[in-house]
Amino acid sequence: MRNPALTGALALAAFAAATVSLGAGNMRAAVIVDGGVRIQSLPKPEPQAGEVRIKVRNASVNPTDWKRADHSGPGSHGTPGRDLSGVIDAIGPAGARPDGTTSQWKVGDAVIAIAPGGSYAEYAIAPVAAIAAKPPRMSFEEAAGIGVVGETAWRAMVTVANVRAGQRVLIHGGAGGVGSSAVQIAKARGAYVIATASPSHNSYLRALGADEILDYNTVRFEDKVKGVDVVLNTVEPDLTVRSLAVMKPGGILVSVVGPPPAAQCEAANVRCGVTGSATGEMLHFVSDLASQGKFHIHIDQQLPLADAAKAWGMNRKGHTAGKIILIVSR
Repeated sequence: MRNPALTGALALAAFAAATVSLGAGNMRAAVIVDGGVRIQSLPKPEPQAGEVRIKVRNASVNPTDWKRADHSGPGSHGTPGRDLSGVIDAIGPAGARPDGTTSQWKVGDAVIAIAPGGSYAEYAIAPVAAIAAKPPRMSFEEAAGIGVVGETAWRAMVTVANVRAGQRVLIHGGAGGVGSSAVQIAKARGAYVIATASPSHNSYLRALGADEILDYNTVRFEDKVKGVDVVLNTVEPDLTVRSLAVMKPGGILVSVVGPPPAAQCEAANVRCGVTGSATGEMLHFVSDLASQGKFHIHIDQQLPLADAAKAWGMNRKGHTAGKIILIVSR
């Protein structure tokens, strides 16, 4: 496994070398241009009512970032990224939400957030409802990885499946961002967790609390697993249908890789669902879990913002354990 301290030091050195002098009203930001990603100088955004501006310390890389670029046409298409860690730098007019209530946040608060307008930038705007306190136990680098994967896993394990103590939970892709988050949330709720992964991730998953690990390269999970209460599929649609055969009647199957086939779910007497998009509204639940020491983010790689394209290339391969984190500012 890579040495996070070493990769972090190398990333910091590259970050320092890439830093450029900008005007007071500008910022460095990644922009999707002609299907790729480039660093440009953009005006700092200004928060409106119900929003805060965050000086971004770190941003997390997710598959949706490069997929958005893949599906963009010629020209410029805004800043990629959604989740981040940083410090609140400005609050919208009167610190008020559109409904007239006052924001709980103040300038200088260390936070994690989902930024609808993009997180690969030195400053980002987030709605007050999409912010949570940075867990004190975590570094900014670790905390940046919570947003999308943490909330998606919470929606799967809690909102949709309502995992309970003693239940058997099967998680496909247990070493990935959503999968590893779901392992921890299910364990925190008292479940028996089975994860599929490559053997190189066994130690990592054991450390997260997985009770059984199945090598998807050599084992068909249908031959090893029966009587499962909950399945989470984070890998590919084909696994959704195959998973129905290992589930208890009345079980719950959740997919983050496309909607399950309704007719086959009904025939198997299994309730199937999807998580929906991470909006940031549930970040505080995962932040609280991390503050209790029950949720962790493993950093597979740290890279400077200028290496966003390289980070996307690594993420495309799908073999990382945990998260790839971009260093945006210090």
